[in-house]
Amino acid sequence: MRIKAKKVKNENNLQLLKRFSSRYQRSGLVNEVKKRMFKTRKWNERRKFEYRIYRLKIKSFVEKKLKEGWSLEKALEMAKRYINEIKYEG
Repeated sequence: MRIKAKKVKNENNLQLLKRFSSRYQRSGLVNEVKKRMFKTRKWNERRKFEYRIYRLKIKSFVEKKLKEGWSLEKALEMAKRYINEIKYEG
């Protein structure tokens, strides 16, 4: 995406530069460039599997606690705290 700023009549260089830099910041190009600077690694199969199990453990634990009458926030907090002790019966 290109950002253009032409000098307007009776505009000095400082005003032009300020107008250009504000357009540049609003365009989101800075964030786009920073994202592309560092390559993020793709998840391998083991990591995908472990994350899937993690999600299922938390889901089953929260469902049990909701049936017992706990609030959703409390149940999620407990699930994240005790994730290693939770057994997934799936």
